[in-house]
Amino acid sequence: MWVELIIILIGLLFSWYLYMTRKYNYFKAKGIPYMEPCFPFGSNNMYKTFTGQSSFVEMGNPIYWNFPGSKIVGQFQFSEPQVVIKDLELAKNIMIKDFDYFMDRRPADLPGKSKMTKILGRMLTSLKGDQWKSMRSIVSPVFTSGKLKTMTTLVNKVGDDFVEHLAKYCKNGEPFDAKLTFTNFTLDTIANCGFGFEARILKNPDNQFRTMITKLTQPNMILHLAKFMLITMCPWVMKIKEVSFLNEEAGNFILDIFSQSMEERKKSNIKRNDLLDLLMDTLKADHKGIKQELEKDQFDQDAQVHVSKKNVIPDDEIDLYLLSNALVLFFAGFETSSTIMSVTSFFLATHEDVQDKVYEEVSEAIAQNSGSDYLDYNHFQGMSYLDKVVHEVLRLYPLTLIERLCVKDYKVPDTNFVIPKGMLVQIPSSAIMRDPQYYDNPSEFNPENFSPEAKAKRSPYSFLAFGQGPRNCVGMRFALLQVKISLIRLLAHYRLEKCAKTVSQLTPDPKSGSAQPKGGVWLTISPRELS
Repeated sequence: MWVELIIILIGLLFSWYLYMTRKYNYFKAKGIPYMEPCFPFGSNNMYKTFTGQSSFVEMGNPIYWNFPGSKIVGQFQFSEPQVVIKDLELAKNIMIKDFDYFMDRRPADLPGKSKMTKILGRMLTSLKGDQWKSMRSIVSPVFTSGKLKTMTTLVNKVGDDFVEHLAKYCKNGEPFDAKLTFTNFTLDTIANCGFGFEARILKNPDNQFRTMITKLTQPNMILHLAKFMLITMCPWVMKIKEVSFLNEEAGNFILDIFSQSMEERKKSNIKRNDLLDLLMDTLKADHKGIKQELEKDQFDQDAQVHVSKKNVIPDDEIDLYLLSNALVLFFAGFETSSTIMSVTSFFLATHEDVQDKVYEEVSEAIAQNSGSDYLDYNHFQGMSYLDKVVHEVLRLYPLTLIERLCVKDYKVPDTNFVIPKGMLVQIPSSAIMRDPQYYDNPSEFNPENFSPEAKAKRSPYSFLAFGQGPRNCVGMRFALLQVKISLIRLLAHYRLEKCAKTVSQLTPDPKSGSAQPKGGVWLTISPRELS
């Protein structure tokens, strides 16, 4: 009996091995350079990522630097061949010019009947094809400069709690966790100017709302990774058992808050001109065929999509789509923004000359505003040095790896290689933004990399912190709005300083699902008076 079971087990394992390695000669047969695969993880960069040795944002870096002269290089994620794009012109084609071939992101099909699963499947980041195009055209007008101007006052009100919250660290000289502090700031901001309720987390960091957010955003990463590996290597499991990546209790708690807010607004017709109002208005305008105003700069022009099919969103699911994308805007609004803030604070604390220049610019803007640090949208939009600093931070510490899914066979220009439908394509943004052919002394922190003269010397597509093309970060302007106001309010009152717990350099933690710095960002502050 035992002998038969062992033989069956060995047979199953051998069959699984053959299944997982069946495509390992794919790139060799095509004549494409590639990183050697090894069972079961695939290429070595994947092995390091999935075993917690390297961050996901740096996944493509080894390929970018170790295959000189190659435009495209193959890699394997578990059993699946993928392509890494090293050539910037080809990357631009994929993101913009030939976007119709690379419209979708990594597949995120989560079958199941739970409310949370349905919500996740209808998020802008999960949608595909015409449904994605339709939803993107609805969401994009929400984030124009004209609409964001109305939210500046709401963000500044949260800034009052922020300045008060920091006062205790200033008084006792105690180090503070910058990421945690800025997360509480952005949660209060996005709750207030996004969805019309006051979370007051800076005042009460242990309230129920904050507790639920923590459950949603700080999962057991080992379990999370195990689930991802399971559905990637054995996708048939999803047909048997629904796999959830979010805490159901916390997810339903947040959804209930948003649902109640939506229903109250429909009944009362009271307008706050916040993100939820704007999202509901643009959805109505889209169904009436009313064209919405968009930004006219190159970044947004490259992002425009042509919607050929109208009303691809079922009428009976409009509220579900609205709720889904309110949720994704909420999470995008606080998690990445707070990371940008904390990382920027680190660079300001470790580069005193840069902090002094930003402070001078802040002081001048406040003086022009009758001594008030409640700067409006036009004021901080004119702060060019602060803008350079934030962009340089994002160049050195990007938060995402760009991926696109090929949706129809694509012949790579000037080659005989065809990227087949269904293959995932990666663009290693982290490596590109540290390439000396685009940036002088690329490992050094230098805000002048974003001076008009420096930008004129390189391709605008060599800055990839927010992506490029129609799948770029739709909430970029709102993120920068929060980041800049938080830094202005902080620097107007306090000086950022290093402390014994401050790390010597920032490195993405391989065990973090959102590229948080290893060791965290710990700083101290001291008071300052406006001159």
